[in-house]
Amino acid sequence: MAEGKILIHPTEGIWGIGCDALNKESFLRIYDLKKRPKNKSFILLIDSLDTISKYINKLSVEELNFIDTVWPGPTTLLIDYDEKLPEHLQNASGKIALRVSNHYPIKALLETFSGIMVSTSANISGQENLNNIDEIMSVFNESDVAYFDDKLGNNNKPSRIIDLHTRAVIRD
Repeated sequence: MAEGKILIHPTEGIWGIGCDALNKESFLRIYDLKKRPKNKSFILLIDSLDTISKYINKLSVEELNFIDTVWPGPTTLLIDYDEKLPEHLQNASGKIALRVSNHYPIKALLETFSGIMVSTSANISGQENLNNIDEIMSVFNESDVAYFDDKLGNNNKPSRIIDLHTRAVIRD
């Protein structure tokens, strides 16, 4: 992800494609590679809440306690952001989708990178998830795309998504 690279990487259950979320060019490049509508947000991977704390609204004790029950793990939380969040990461909902993973390859990647990482399924938007890394690399055969060779987790579906404020389950 250094120098604006795009990274194909393993997640808890599917192959992901990601980049440094704070690099606007790389962030927008993911939309182009996936042919994804710009009004659809991405999940952001972080190593801890501290990594994103300057960009989100203050959380209540109840919200922090809830977070402790699902992180680290395969749960993505929609969390209200404040005006300090870079504009390219903002959306109409006023929330960002965040996950602290317990999948070792992601933890190791974030430990090395120590930033905020975009993560979305490694496929063309609206098409089936791709499970074969050779097929993924042929679809995303671009000079700015690299491959992080490690193992997928055992989950057989994308992460669960919960709105932190309402506790509504958006995707299970």
